[in-house]
Amino acid sequence: MSRILPLLFFLLTLALFLFWLVSGGAKENPSPLIGKSAPQSDIEFTDSNGSKKSLNNLLREPGYKLINFWASWCLPCKVEHPSLMALKEKNNLIMIGINYKDQNSEAKNFIERNGNPYNFIGIDGNGYFGIDMGITGVPETFIIDGEGKIILRHVGPIDFLSDYLVP
Repeated sequence: MSRILPLLFFLLTLALFLFWLVSGGAKENPSPLIGKSAPQSDIEFTDSNGSKKSLNNLLREPGYKLINFWASWCLPCKVEHPSLMALKEKNNLIMIGINYKDQNSEAKNFIERNGNPYNFIGIDGNGYFGIDMGITGVPETFIIDGEGKIILRHVGPIDFLSDYLVP
């Protein structure tokens, strides 16, 4: 019996791990910022016309905002980019891209090559705003309501975000 006990323990652990994998693993990645105002930042955001706005001004604008952390070196960001381009036409959504710890020239090339889904782009070169938002890597996306409160956090690439959007 004492020889079989370690084998049974191993098989039980393996079965639980496989069940967790098959059932989808950890689907939720809660954020303590949900329901709270987005952190302040001194990042300057630029639109396609070269106009600049602060994050505070962007968050005060009416409607929902999508904040997407991305980088040119990030392979999952390349996967999610077509979905962001599809969301570009939403009338009730201001899309804000935050280029995270990237080379400016590489980020510019990425946008020129793949298209610009964002209304505004800011650069978080040192990663401090990402830390304030609690991101664990890129891509990561937040939905902010009309009052500047975070209502959703999505970790990883998005391929179908319209279920999350409030009409």
